[in-house]
Amino acid sequence: MRVYDLALVTAFVAFFGTAAISAAAVVPSPPQTVNMDLAASSAIRSVLAGQFGEGHIAMLQALGHQQAVAATCAGFTIDPRIYSNEFDLIYDDAKGKPRALKAGEKLKLERQATLALGMAFGAQVAISANDHPAFCKAAALERASGKVDHLVWKK
Repeated sequence: MRVYDLALVTAFVAFFGTAAISAAAVVPSPPQTVNMDLAASSAIRSVLAGQFGEGHIAMLQALGHQQAVAATCAGFTIDPRIYSNEFDLIYDDAKGKPRALKAGEKLKLERQATLALGMAFGAQVAISANDHPAFCKAAALERASGKVDHLVWKK
């Protein structure tokens, strides 16, 4: 290979290598709140493994989120009747049919669900602390959209 060709190949590699590094540096990492939510979701799934399906997990996370909003944002309160009806979904299987549970099984299920709910609540309170006005604004938009099922906030 001639010196000219070698210089051209070296310049090509250097340019595209630098461009690739520059492009990687421009791609933003996810916001810390996303990482916090993913970590909490992973922990909640580990607590609920084997006993609850994705629908149950999503419901408990939604309840935790709504409790955190009610605890930290003005104008939000929990409707206890609706909340109780939602939480009672833990007693149903993935198809919505009541589970046949013995007393010990029911207690274990309730403890797991309560622990997961507390984890979801705590994570959402921590997330709200990152940008509290944005957290409350997002909750207000969520409530006003009418597109979210299973809201337990008072109307």
